[in-house]
Amino acid sequence: MGIFRFSGLEMKTGTETPLAQESITLLREGEVSEYLIQLVFEGEVSPKTYSIAWQEARVDTAGQWSPSCGTSRSIGPNWSRSKSDARTACGMPLLSLFGADDGNRLTLALSDTATPTSLQVGTIEENGRLDLRVMLFTNLTSPMREYEAVLRIDRRKQISFATAAKEVRAWWSERGLACAHVPDDARKPMYSTWYSYHQKVFAEEILAECRLAKELGMDTVIVDDGWQTDDNSRGYAYCGDWQVAAGKIPDMRAFVDALHAMGMKIILWYSVPFVGEKSENYQRFRGKYLSYTAGLHTYVLDPRYPEVRDFLADTYARAVQEFDLDGLKLDFIDRFALLPESTRSAEGMDTVSVEEGVDLLLREVTERLRAVKPDVMLEFRQPYVGPIVAKYGNLFRVGDCPSDPIRNRVGTLDLRLTAGTCCVHSDMIMWHPEETPEGMATQLWGVLFSVPQISVRIARLTQPQRKALCHYLTFWLAHRETLLDGMLEVEGVQANYTLATATGKDEAITAVYAQRTVNVGATLPHYVFNITGKECLYLALSTPCTYEILDVCGESIASGEAEGMTRLPVPNAGSVCLTAK
Repeated sequence: MGIFRFSGLEMKTGTETPLAQESITLLREGEVSEYLIQLVFEGEVSPKTYSIAWQEARVDTAGQWSPSCGTSRSIGPNWSRSKSDARTACGMPLLSLFGADDGNRLTLALSDTATPTSLQVGTIEENGRLDLRVMLFTNLTSPMREYEAVLRIDRRKQISFATAAKEVRAWWSERGLACAHVPDDARKPMYSTWYSYHQKVFAEEILAECRLAKELGMDTVIVDDGWQTDDNSRGYAYCGDWQVAAGKIPDMRAFVDALHAMGMKIILWYSVPFVGEKSENYQRFRGKYLSYTAGLHTYVLDPRYPEVRDFLADTYARAVQEFDLDGLKLDFIDRFALLPESTRSAEGMDTVSVEEGVDLLLREVTERLRAVKPDVMLEFRQPYVGPIVAKYGNLFRVGDCPSDPIRNRVGTLDLRLTAGTCCVHSDMIMWHPEETPEGMATQLWGVLFSVPQISVRIARLTQPQRKALCHYLTFWLAHRETLLDGMLEVEGVQANYTLATATGKDEAITAVYAQRTVNVGATLPHYVFNITGKECLYLALSTPCTYEILDVCGESIASGEAEGMTRLPVPNAGSVCLTAK
């Protein structure tokens, strides 16, 4: 065990792997400090877990946040520490501690976003201090003789935790982890067939639905699972051959041409690692699987084999070229994981590390796809949204959360803090056929600061539902530059966000998720959406304004003038537009 001391900070290290040399060097001192971790091993080894541990006083610290924390923001005890686990295909090495004011208290980040790592924090009940740990090599890596990474610690209390997280993302970009190019089509509302049709995707039905989607402002359809199999029983037993099910889509190229003729783009779904137990390709790749998932009836391919990577890259490139696809939804990349039953190494592999295999796979896939279609859209989703995969995918979607406005809201805002210039999409939005327009709006306006994906049967919408959806999409399209590119500020992180505001060049847009006062600054017009479930908003106006109140369907119901602290009767799921007097 090593001990390294820096101006009152004592770091203790430990590992079972013999070290020839170990050092932690202070590179940058101050409120934002950086430490260079350098390890030299006694030979070429796949190292076991290496830990760095230290303590900090827990003062004015309300909770913890990480890109993968979901709706759990509390700090556990040190015998059950909160964790931010990361590797190439899952998570990010970023962990932030925040105060009740949403301010930053301490934000940790590692420059190495590929190696399996874990940033951890827990409260020591004996003394009320924080037990902080950085764990390296938490899963198998390729053999190495040396290792180097930078640990960044941000203790600035004058900034928000959100600003600290955004600056970490910029820090990664400065170190060569810039995001992929985002085509403009990725920044427009999309229709998804998943929740609305599941595996029952029949060409004529989808074409009819897309005509309605296009009328409402959706320019791309994501044709999800089902196009490749006649089986509709869910699961992935028939994945892996990737032949079009002729009983559903008799001619895929003609189907795509028909979509293009109506002005719709198409993204086609693939479950990247899965080769189902009933597929013809199962025998072909026998012995080249990482694991078997009984509940899903599928095997998980091992990307450490060049043959596996070539098969997947060739499958996607041929599909994009032959069918003239505009993009691919590449699903389940996070399932590329080394499990206890996985083979550690074998003849035919060109890397021991699964993470390196994933990187090689994504690099080959994107190079071949962009050679065919430079503006190809590639959808990835939580949790595989880290800085390395961001070099390849350009749509980052919230993980599946059907009819869950809280998780979808939290997921989109979490992604906005860490996605850099990648385009953030909501999970597919769905609702029960009997849902009220106000219930719909809770989901729609909740993901206002992301690209919406809609997944309901549009032909079956009631007239009020259709009007509410039309109002939402019309507003979103008219203001998408501010919503996607404006300066985003969030409040109430410990309550899964109570408010979010995007400020653009000449307008500001706020969504209020919990009952509270909204501070309206000098940027006007300012649109405020009431998603609180209550029937009014309290606005602290910095300048006299005129206002117009709209209901959930966009109908004007009141107008007037206001100044100072004002209570306005903005209905639940309604909005108010504030303009200069």
